[in-house]
Amino acid sequence: MAVLRPVLPFATSVFAVKGQPGADELGEARLRLRKMASYATYAGVIPAPTRFRPYGISALVTARNEEDWVETSIVSVLDFVDEVLAVDHASEDSTPEIMEEMAARFPKKVRLIRFRDEPFHRVLNTLMDTAKYQWICRFSGDFVARTSGPNSIAKLTELLRKLDRHRYFSISLSGIALDGDLHHQFPNRRDHYEPIVFRWSPWLRFGVKERWESLHVPWFYEKLWIEQPYYFHMRSVKSDVRMLQKLYWSYWFDARNKGSPVGLREYMAKRGIQEYGGRTLEEAAKNFTVLEYQGCVPFSNEICGDYPELLVPALADPPFRLVFRDGKVVDRQSGARYHPVTHTEA
Repeated sequence: MAVLRPVLPFATSVFAVKGQPGADELGEARLRLRKMASYATYAGVIPAPTRFRPYGISALVTARNEEDWVETSIVSVLDFVDEVLAVDHASEDSTPEIMEEMAARFPKKVRLIRFRDEPFHRVLNTLMDTAKYQWICRFSGDFVARTSGPNSIAKLTELLRKLDRHRYFSISLSGIALDGDLHHQFPNRRDHYEPIVFRWSPWLRFGVKERWESLHVPWFYEKLWIEQPYYFHMRSVKSDVRMLQKLYWSYWFDARNKGSPVGLREYMAKRGIQEYGGRTLEEAAKNFTVLEYQGCVPFSNEICGDYPELLVPALADPPFRLVFRDGKVVDRQSGARYHPVTHTEA
């Protein structure tokens, strides 16, 4: 579990809002300056959020080949946000069909948006500009929100309502991560912190940093970090081929940004076969995942708390199951895709 620094003297005192994990004195001083600069809206230097959009939350559920969990992801936030942008980014599996079904089931809440192979940071910028409401929640298609209990996503929306409506905020979160199957994790158990929720302004943009998309947060935003894990990340609970995509995504993303015409699947097949053996992409992916999951440890309720309510029915018959022999992972069995139970309809 991540160790967090004490609450900053200037930090907004709602729930467990923290200073930046690992920040030194200079970093904390910069955050205090950001806090003061965020009041520029009161002086009229920067237009207040209410000038641009009505209050509300837009969830951007982005997915590329996330057929295993994208339905559960959308369902988990549906009752807690004002709109869901279900965003397919050139998927080659059944993700587009699943999103179409969700948009048809919940037409008042879910908007389906498709992109071809555009650079991902540009996709995110377009989505932020397309969203209707002040708050943007960047909720990946392999995140599953907690819908009940002390760390329910409802608590996060309550926090947002308590924040100053005249100022801008960027809020970093860290989810509980699952790896291999629903009953295992890598020892770190948590994701690294990243900006997940932020108040939109025309100056908030994504760019590229070290092969990854990166949010550029303007000077008049207060930055906050929240300790509570409001969601589970199905980080490595995916098909073998999808796991190989996770491994090579940033390298392909960097090559594509530099002008490479090679598609993602072709890139994965070439590197995967070279580095992990096999005659096909699928064989290379299987070889990789058996090696990748060797470091998994059992899920800990004591450390991580309860599973999201939507995932509990899947525990008895999980879509993936690691197979151990003499303490080592020797295989992983795959079953049918999980369908969450929901009583919410449009």
